[in-house]
Amino acid sequence: MLVDRNLHDLAARRYGLSHEVVSWFKSLALFRELEDEYLIARKPTPTSKRCHRSLLAMLIAEGERLLHELDRSGGLPRNSRISQADVEATVEELQDTQRGWYGAMSDARRRQVLEELTGAEARSTR
Repeated sequence: MLVDRNLHDLAARRYGLSHEVVSWFKSLALFRELEDEYLIARKPTPTSKRCHRSLLAMLIAEGERLLHELDRSGGLPRNSRISQADVEATVEELQDTQRGWYGAMSDARRRQVLEELTGAEARSTR
């Protein structure tokens, strides 16, 4: 709920752009915690997967909007600890996550890739 609320506040543009970027990263951190807890540490339910997919799409869309606003406004202040490149890389990471969870790769192929990467049999959690 917190991630969803935060994204709605961002979409309403209640804060300045720098604060919006920081808030988006905070939402992302919480999203990753929930992802670990509800999809990785245990077998995901259809409801948890639907929520994950929805929040993931919202985070990607918000990241793209922030990138557009950063382009329009000339970017973040020089003294910012976060750069536009950080936002770009994070949007790409979220897109990779989306492809990994919901892309066209079959469960069997996903297991094969994980086994090749880890050198051990990977359990299917998706």
